[in-house]
Amino acid sequence: MGAGAERKLVTAVRQALSQGPMPQEDLLVALRQAGVRTDSSGLYIACATHGLADLRGHVWEPRGWAAPATATGTAPPQPSPPASPGNRRAAAEIRRLASSIGVPMDEPTPPVGPVPAAWPRIAEQATRALHEELRAVTDRRTLQDVPVSGGVVVAETTSRKLMRFEAEGDLGVSEGAQATLVVDGTPIDVEVVSVFGNVVTLSVPPAATVPEEAVLRCDLSWLLSSQSKRLRELANGGPGFNAEAAAALLTAGRAAAPDDLPAVTAEHLNHGQRYAVQLALTPGVTWLWGPPGTGKTTTIGALVAQLCVRGLRVLLTAPTNAAVDIAVKSVLKEIPELAGGGLVRLGQPSDTDLVGRADGHVLIDEIAAKRGAALAQRRVQEGQEIRDLRLKLKALQRRHANLTDDDQEERLNLERGLAEATALVRELDEALLKVRRQVCREAEVVAATSHQVVLRTLRELTFDVVILDEASMTTTALAMLVAGAGSGHTIVAGDFRQLPPVVVADTPSAQEWLLKSPFEKATVDLAVSGKATPGRLAALTEQYRMRGDINHVVSEAFYPESPLITGPKVSTRPRPSRADWADGELVLLDTSQLGARTARKQGMSSRYNLMHAQLIAGLAAGSDGDVASLGVISPFAAQAGLLGSLLPEAGQEGWAASTVHRFQGGERDIVVYDTVDTGRGVRPLHRWFTEGESGGTGARLLNVAASRARDHLVVVAALDQLHRQRTTRDAVWRFFAKLLERGRIIGVDEALHNPSVTRRVTHDIIELLVADLADARSVDMWLPRAPLLGLKPLTPSLKLIAEQDVDTEPVTVWVEPDPDGYLSAEAMEARRGGVNIRPCTPILESSAVIDDVVWTSTGSLLGPDPGVVLRTRHAGFADAVRRAQRRRPGIAPGSGQLGDDCGRCARMLVRFEVGRRGLPTVGYGCPRCDNPSGRRSRPANRGGFDLAGVDQRR
Repeated sequence: MGAGAERKLVTAVRQALSQGPMPQEDLLVALRQAGVRTDSSGLYIACATHGLADLRGHVWEPRGWAAPATATGTAPPQPSPPASPGNRRAAAEIRRLASSIGVPMDEPTPPVGPVPAAWPRIAEQATRALHEELRAVTDRRTLQDVPVSGGVVVAETTSRKLMRFEAEGDLGVSEGAQATLVVDGTPIDVEVVSVFGNVVTLSVPPAATVPEEAVLRCDLSWLLSSQSKRLRELANGGPGFNAEAAAALLTAGRAAAPDDLPAVTAEHLNHGQRYAVQLALTPGVTWLWGPPGTGKTTTIGALVAQLCVRGLRVLLTAPTNAAVDIAVKSVLKEIPELAGGGLVRLGQPSDTDLVGRADGHVLIDEIAAKRGAALAQRRVQEGQEIRDLRLKLKALQRRHANLTDDDQEERLNLERGLAEATALVRELDEALLKVRRQVCREAEVVAATSHQVVLRTLRELTFDVVILDEASMTTTALAMLVAGAGSGHTIVAGDFRQLPPVVVADTPSAQEWLLKSPFEKATVDLAVSGKATPGRLAALTEQYRMRGDINHVVSEAFYPESPLITGPKVSTRPRPSRADWADGELVLLDTSQLGARTARKQGMSSRYNLMHAQLIAGLAAGSDGDVASLGVISPFAAQAGLLGSLLPEAGQEGWAASTVHRFQGGERDIVVYDTVDTGRGVRPLHRWFTEGESGGTGARLLNVAASRARDHLVVVAALDQLHRQRTTRDAVWRFFAKLLERGRIIGVDEALHNPSVTRRVTHDIIELLVADLADARSVDMWLPRAPLLGLKPLTPSLKLIAEQDVDTEPVTVWVEPDPDGYLSAEAMEARRGGVNIRPCTPILESSAVIDDVVWTSTGSLLGPDPGVVLRTRHAGFADAVRRAQRRRPGIAPGSGQLGDDCGRCARMLVRFEVGRRGLPTVGYGCPRCDNPSGRRSRPANRGGFDLAGVDQRR
């Protein structure tokens, strides 16, 4: 039973027994009426484990209940029965085992740190921001189920197993979030280790089997809830929390640097890196500004080594598992002797090199398992005992109507044993938690994702120095909780010109405390823009990643106040990856003349561009032998999923596809950046391209995308929309201007150098479509409004495919009706011929997915003027496109389902996918009969969709 279900059961039992004893059968009925389902075994375990009530005969009597007063006096209170001798002996054994390995079961309470007068108000404001974000997330979707497939084990520890899956939907979930993996109806508690595009890595129990298919149920709110609760607890300070250190983050941008800095010997550091280490060794808040490729991680590794030499305990945090792993490896490179307990890495790593290290363990699971082996072994034994008892109880439950007196006695003994074993397991888990906390207490360096600070393992543990890496992606609210674990000696490292935290709520509080990182909250960014560099800011400027032209574009556009200098060895560095289409450091594939369409995944969410993906498929085809390191990235998750489907499943470890957000911190020899937006289809352009001021979200995203490239940067963009029509000379405009100035421009035909994957079709379109349909098993088509002249010759083939599979609807042809709901004559004729025609408006796509083949066009594919037509044969890509375009059933029937006719005018009902102000909203109705501007009065529309003010633009 999960923790939430258990709490609900306990609450319901207390409520039911609040008026006094109750027969067991009546109590079970009362629980069912309260929406709680359990059996007699579950009830016994809950009552015994939580001390709720005692079973006397067949009646549950609440603990501490006293019978009402009688005529002769008052009945004495009934004392709670003492713990059983077996439980007392087991508890004593657990304490003895813990003591033998030096782990105290009774931890001392740390003192309350200093609390400045302003702190309660600060905590209250930050808590309000978290509440507003939680409300926004909950309104959007608190729980979501995402199908996952292709499970594979990538690493194992002594206590966990890392599994990797491909997700078939958007994973709006943070790393470190708790989730549930549902396998054949059985829920398994898991932790999200990392998300790269549509590939998710999960930490699962070691005994879990590897499913081919499952459902990942994500709770999107628990991290916000835990932070909010912790801030509320610390509103007036608390044990082990330094509110003064937390509040210092808000004003430290104005502090001056000390006159005397400690000497540091580190020959491998450049002048800027050495100064950063010297400054960060002095007490107070130090801001370490590390633009891309400037060696921020190397600097942090050297800093931690110097802090350890001085005998200081360090908490090293970052917002993602990947960033923590990079920092840990940097520290181990500086001081490898920390492995084996001196450095402890909490949580599940995304870098499997940290699992089972031969040179010494660093994962807390591995270190704690070795130290608490006796406790862990006993925990395994008790877990097996619980499983055996439950199996025996289930055997009795199957014949519950025919139990003998002996069976009833055995049942009671089994329930008593199960309750005792469950209570013992709780004590063992508590003891094992204390082992983990003791391991952290004894470590010199503890590394963890930022949110771990509010969880039980690190709660109330204190450190001499706190380092927040990648702090530009950390909210101010969370950063304060992290800083409060220290003494006020805090290092905030990151780049405020790269991506900010992801926030849903648009309230002033959320924007102030969550969208702003510590850099912005302390106005460090404004000081830099105003040429007033803060005294305690160390800015790294020499970069070692990007070649000269790439660095020039990035520096000119995004770092004009602190220009980046390319290290001297970069220009002579070998080029391990080569491709004909990436023959220069800067390459621009301008799709302005293509007219590619932008659509929304499943009609509702993230944007994608099929033609851009097809062009990139053409670029990537045939390059695997020469390209050792390739990153294909996009700002939109839906497009990242499509691009990921184009990469080889095996044999190319250096190839990756992801969103820009997930790629922050990574790098590749060749980076292909797909901007997706073209202004055609989904409109208007995303604010990432319209709001490009320095430090704005659009500039930050473009900065991160471009600065991932070491040797070659290839940008796929419709410059007529993203640059030439712009009137503001902001950072985004400067980037594209410099790209045009220094880069090589290639056309669409040059990108399609390998027609075996993607080719441009200029004639015989219908004949080729008929050939593709000949042996096809499934077809999905999306046809914008036009006379569909090409549909008639395809109808016999489409009908034959539909007839081969009568159990499903393997053919769905979506067509866009006119504003009155009329379909084209060709569509109506195809429907009469047995083809599953489905009206939808607006249709932004113009495509067909026929088994392993994807067709796209700039006009309507089967219309008189299809425009540019591309055809790609790629099984993985076709599957990804099918998932991106398929409509889910709900208010309206979805893909693979038949539509309905209007009961009044006999027109087909239309699926509407746009609501007020252009926001995606699903509706289902008749444009004539349900239209308030029509000739007939409008009844209540189907699905509650308001057709008023519908924007029909594409």
